[in-house]
Amino acid sequence: MLRTLLLSALALTLPLAAAPTKRTEILWDRFGIPHIYAKDHPSLFYAYGYAQMEAHAELLTRLYVQARGRGAEFYGSGARSSSRSGDESFVDVDRWVRRNGIPERAKLWASQQSPEFAPLLEAFADGLNGWAREHHDQLSEPARAALPFTPADVLGHIMRVIHFDWIASPLKVNQMVRLGNTGEVHGSNGWALAPSRTTSGKAMLISNSHLQWADLHTYFEVHLVAPGVNSSGAVWVGFPTLRLCFNDHLGWSQTTNTFDGADLYRLTLRDGGYVLDGKVLPFKLDQQTIRIRQSDGSFKEEPLTVKSSVHGPVVVERDGLTAALRVTALDRPRLAEQLWKMGLAQNLDQFQAAMRDLQLPLFNTTYADRDGHILYLFNAAIPKRSTGDTKFWSGLIQGDRSSLIWDRIHPYEDLPKVIDPKAGFVQNANDPPWTSAYPMLLDPAKFPAYAAPPTGITSRAQRSIRILSRPEKFSFEDLKAAKLSTHVETADQFKADLVAHAKQLGSARAKLAADILAAWDGDTENTSDGALLFYYFVMSAGPGFRSIGGYAVPTDERQPLTTPRGFADPAKAVAALDAAAGKLEAEYGSLHVKWGDAIRLRRGALDLPANGAPSVLGAIRTVNIGPFVQGKAEGVHGDSYHAVVEFANPVRAEALLTYGNWSRAGSKHIEDQLPLMSKKQMRPVWRARKDIEANLESRKVF
Repeated sequence: MLRTLLLSALALTLPLAAAPTKRTEILWDRFGIPHIYAKDHPSLFYAYGYAQMEAHAELLTRLYVQARGRGAEFYGSGARSSSRSGDESFVDVDRWVRRNGIPERAKLWASQQSPEFAPLLEAFADGLNGWAREHHDQLSEPARAALPFTPADVLGHIMRVIHFDWIASPLKVNQMVRLGNTGEVHGSNGWALAPSRTTSGKAMLISNSHLQWADLHTYFEVHLVAPGVNSSGAVWVGFPTLRLCFNDHLGWSQTTNTFDGADLYRLTLRDGGYVLDGKVLPFKLDQQTIRIRQSDGSFKEEPLTVKSSVHGPVVVERDGLTAALRVTALDRPRLAEQLWKMGLAQNLDQFQAAMRDLQLPLFNTTYADRDGHILYLFNAAIPKRSTGDTKFWSGLIQGDRSSLIWDRIHPYEDLPKVIDPKAGFVQNANDPPWTSAYPMLLDPAKFPAYAAPPTGITSRAQRSIRILSRPEKFSFEDLKAAKLSTHVETADQFKADLVAHAKQLGSARAKLAADILAAWDGDTENTSDGALLFYYFVMSAGPGFRSIGGYAVPTDERQPLTTPRGFADPAKAVAALDAAAGKLEAEYGSLHVKWGDAIRLRRGALDLPANGAPSVLGAIRTVNIGPFVQGKAEGVHGDSYHAVVEFANPVRAEALLTYGNWSRAGSKHIEDQLPLMSKKQMRPVWRARKDIEANLESRKVF
């Protein structure tokens, strides 16, 4: 009784949220995807915030609290948070967030929203709080204590994800210190086909994001309907506008670019300050306190000195090194509004007008529309640098020269892009922009040397080009099959040579392994025999096969279908195969191991055989895995939200969100799409009201 009274009192302390217009609806389909119908845009945003809380209240709250730099205050020091830097304690995240000034800048951004978009952002926050007010008894104690949410919370979360996890992160900073920025684990595929390449004469699009299946990068799928709006797609939990989206007229997908938007400056210390152009300047200091909840409910306080130079915040002070971080586009607060405008666009001109704002500071963007246009854009807030190439800017930069401190970005017109190429397709699989069209249409020499690496095609990009270059046109089913293909490009590149060398040079075990590989078709299906053996070999050979001497013929971006190939040292390659076979035999008692027996899909109570391969093997169906434990490894990253879209009238689409659309404890939608993933199936995207009603699970009417 006392708890009920306390919860009721807490609910009364929450601000009364502005209600949406009458008859605003959320129709939840049987996969837990909300279809939101509203008579105006503020009501749409309110209901969208409400729906996110219904499916992800605890996760969303935890993410927003971290963006405030107060995760440890609510969740303690022992809790973990997953990001592109791996698992970090909440204290680690708080330090990173505070040092980079996210909470203060989020409040500034909130004051800088346009008069048109600010009310929509307010309505989204009102929807979050409206759900919390109605369901306060369903929230954990930390989540209740974190309420209410404000537009600054929304923007702080966006900033943390985009600017301080994607563009810059603790992992990326450590890479800059050690070796230069070599990138992080990421992935995605984006394809667009012109009408000339399809049997229906309609443009088609593949949207295929590869991210961690948890926490910071959890996607939420939604269908939004309001005046001028009929958009389907997905975005990360806590975001108010869609990032992967299609409407009745057009759509786009996005992949992580080979783009450097963060630089780390080595500072020269003198007299308590730092040297710039021969003068000693003082650091800006801000004394803060991180509160850390203890297991008994008490708090420990940790002092934190936030130190900044003109370059940016000091994020490294160790081993005699002091370094400051500079991140692009922090003066561009309207990222969410740009995504909203992209979704409102009805044609290519309107879409490019939205992209021209460059409020969204990264992501290759692949586009198609009903008019038959396709586009590839290297979307990036590229700093205008005074000198150097990507290698120069990837490591520690000399911090005592103001000429190396940039303060502007290149305009939209400077960005690499391809529109309506004669080949009828564009693609990106995290390769530099130059291979987005094939034959190559973009010349790296015509762009600044620091814009993107001159080389670096991925094996997934090679696989994409191989698939899309086929002479036959694609039907919708053909394109879906191509998206779901588990075939690995590296098998086409190296399997035949490996088999031949092993039969000639190998031990009895290596020859037996060669026989298994010879019979393997190069797929990573649930039942594939030979795939795990080949994976063990590739991992033993190392990136670029450097551990075994490298390639006989290196990669040539202009010949993506015939390079790389061969082994510079066949004997070492055979020895690596023999070692891989020995490891497989020791762990499984046999060289015959089905891929799905070892690689698993697990969520909730489900434990299913996987299909698809780690990105290193070059499969379009990507499943990156965690460590092997007792002979099994679990998929933890890879194909998350993926969709196949045909711009007919009406639009036809199928999609899947691998791990389900909810994280709320006890929901069946935590795991209800995983069996489809295991079976290589997708589900229809219901957009017509009659189809939604026919697959209705529940309805919320405001």
